[in-house]
Amino acid sequence: MKLDYHFTFEKDWRTAPLAFWVHIPVPGTKTECSPPAPKEVPHMGYQTLRVQFEKYELQFSAPAQLDHFIEVLSSKPMPTSKQLSSQRGLPVGPNGHWLSRLPAALKSPRKREKLVKVMQAVREQVFNQAPNPSIERTVSSGLRPLPTAAHVKR
Repeated sequence: MKLDYHFTFEKDWRTAPLAFWVHIPVPGTKTECSPPAPKEVPHMGYQTLRVQFEKYELQFSAPAQLDHFIEVLSSKPMPTSKQLSSQRGLPVGPNGHWLSRLPAALKSPRKREKLVKVMQAVREQVFNQAPNPSIERTVSSGLRPLPTAAHVKR
């Protein structure tokens, strides 16, 4: 399996499709989120992982987003965007949820299974091996290894 991914730097970490849905603001604070928002790399911006899967490009600005993506797509049955958007606790409709914006071609059970395997392999390679200096920069940007979640099957 060929893994096709690279990093770019963006002005705002919230441009990643999963950012709004994964990083919930902590009440009583101005900038804190749970899980924490990524850190800016001085003079460069926010590091964004871009994964090419077939003809689609997927973006993630934090490990928690990648973990959430894998968790949702590996669920059987897959939750609906309505179920997922209601967890945010805001009157934001399901049509704006990242899952409803994900191309339908990636949602079939067979394609999801293949996509989840690719995303798990990318996660493993990027966050656990750090084989080159461009990946080692992830520590300063907030994209750093997270403990393996119990719900993510390897």
